[in-house]
Amino acid sequence: MNDILAAVMVLLPDSPFSNIQIPNEVRQILGYVNYFVPIGAMLAIGTGWLSAIGIYYLYQTILRWAKTIK
Repeated sequence: MNDILAAVMVLLPDSPFSNIQIPNEVRQILGYVNYFVPIGAMLAIGTGWLSAIGIYYLYQTILRWAKTIK
């Protein structure tokens, strides 16, 4: 299983965002903003919510194709 996963990972391109350099001033400002608006937590919750909705619609589509539900 790990060999298959490693082979798939080799086929994927590198992240285009890995080389972005953020200036220290911007990092400091973002730290202050993140203190009042928890952006990381918001992204985690949003990602979980979108994943749950996506899985629901995928499951619903598969059941419709199988003629289990209308």
